[in-house]
Amino acid sequence: MTDPKIGETVKYLRTGGLFEVGKVVNGFVILYSQDGTSQIMTGAESYDFLFARISPVESLRKDFHPRSELAVLAGGLG
Repeated sequence: MTDPKIGETVKYLRTGGLFEVGKVVNGFVILYSQDGTSQIMTGAESYDFLFARISPVESLRKDFHPRSELAVLAGGLG
């Protein structure tokens, strides 16, 4: 089982939305959407099935919609 870390950004596999781990308490993980409009609470046992770690570049995107056409520049290119 993956150990969720507070502050870590993950992708919700059902929608593709990005969430930040807010709290880990008594076997539950509470995650907050990066746009501040929603939150999810899940059991620590199901965390690995619902969420995936993402690259740091992906977590810096300003639009968090999975079907966005926004180009993401990486590696210091600008």
